[in-house]
Amino acid sequence: MDIAPRPDSGGRGAATRRRLVDAAVRIFGERGYHAVGTRDLAEAAGANLAAIPYHFGGKDGLYRAASADIAAVGRAAVAPLLDRVATAQVETLDRAALAELTRALFGALARGLIGSFDDRHRVAFIVREQTQPGAAFDVLYDGYIRDVHEAVTRVTAAARGLRPRAARAAIEAHALIGTVLVFLTARDTLCRRVGWDGYDKRRVREIEEAVVDLALRALGLSDCGPTQPSAKR
Repeated sequence: MDIAPRPDSGGRGAATRRRLVDAAVRIFGERGYHAVGTRDLAEAAGANLAAIPYHFGGKDGLYRAASADIAAVGRAAVAPLLDRVATAQVETLDRAALAELTRALFGALARGLIGSFDDRHRVAFIVREQTQPGAAFDVLYDGYIRDVHEAVTRVTAAARGLRPRAARAAIEAHALIGTVLVFLTARDTLCRRVGWDGYDKRRVREIEEAVVDLALRALGLSDCGPTQPSAKR
């Protein structure tokens, strides 16, 4: 969806759009689409009620704009690694090179997604669209979820000797992605278990190390040291 500002919405208009999108992410994340009215959104953004149809065409357009904003944050967090996987001849890499790529990919997922989506409202927004797909699902999926899934699937298939488009490769990739997402969706459970008051850089780094180690073990790459050279790179 194109959410570029209207030609006449520079300056204060652009600021109003930004406030409305931020408010939409927060309130839709808290309550869901159907429990939120346009008046709620306008009041939360400190905007005139008419600003929603003017800038977005209505509540649905604002919901999609909030989805696009979340997708953009998610993609930005992992874009370099997605580009690296997309341009690599993953199927021809040796085990050491696959291990290096796995470390980089899952490290980026852990650092990027956990750091970028520390906002609980964004996490709740995504989880709701995953469990009850609505108007925003395609925006999120096309915006970054599909590309993350495809990247992990390609690496998984190469390491496990599966066809890249085999259902089993996608299923195993889905499970591995879950080892990252659980730290967003069930953060409070972990924090209570280990006595944390939340995540900080040191704790995210600890999570990253655990996630990378699990991915390497699951893909049979844990015996490939981080400094081993690759003959095919």
